[in-house]
Amino acid sequence: MASSYHKMGLHAITPDRIISSGMLTKEYLYLKVPDGMVAYLGTEGSAHYIESLGLHPIPINEVNESNMDKIKALLFLDDEGFDWKDGLNKAINLMRKRTIPAIVANTDHAYPVTIHDLSVAVGGLAMMVENIVGKKFIRFGKPDSQMFMFAYDLIRDHRPISKKEIVMVGDTLQTDILGGNKFGLDTVLVLSGNTLPKDVDTRVTASGIVPTYICDSAVVQPEMF
Repeated sequence: MASSYHKMGLHAITPDRIISSGMLTKEYLYLKVPDGMVAYLGTEGSAHYIESLGLHPIPINEVNESNMDKIKALLFLDDEGFDWKDGLNKAINLMRKRTIPAIVANTDHAYPVTIHDLSVAVGGLAMMVENIVGKKFIRFGKPDSQMFMFAYDLIRDHRPISKKEIVMVGDTLQTDILGGNKFGLDTVLVLSGNTLPKDVDTRVTASGIVPTYICDSAVVQPEMF
């Protein structure tokens, strides 16, 4: 993740400055799933959270009747790396037949692929499966408070800081802005991703989620870090 920022010239964003919902997922697995197989939806690379704990990751498309009873949890990690039709059907039937936790490591329902177009994110896939099987999944991403608490505690380990000195920047009202508002932070909605300029007034009014500021885009300079 840090290397992707380095390609944009943001070399001050080092791995120790990054917090992801995958980190919270890893902590949950460490505490609740001590051994066994963990099925996942995502790329092979996204399964490193599972492997690093000594658990056995199994791609969702490889789940079948012979190994289903050995699976201890299901993770929604990424919208790529698996056949959607076969994988989603197997996820649905796995959750119907087994009483195991399902963890959603990225709660975004969609993400921008161009300035005009969106693509379905793994959070949207998880919501569909959740509604079909009638079970509640565990979420560690925005707008839930765990991510903000984890980040806030980590920052305060390095230096004293109050919530008044922190701003949450994001392009989605229902995750970024709602999460920041609930945690007591100033929020900045940027109109260069999920929320388009022509829709912003309608969406804010309809949702009741009001950012502190609205900006056309997030232009970050390396010296800011």
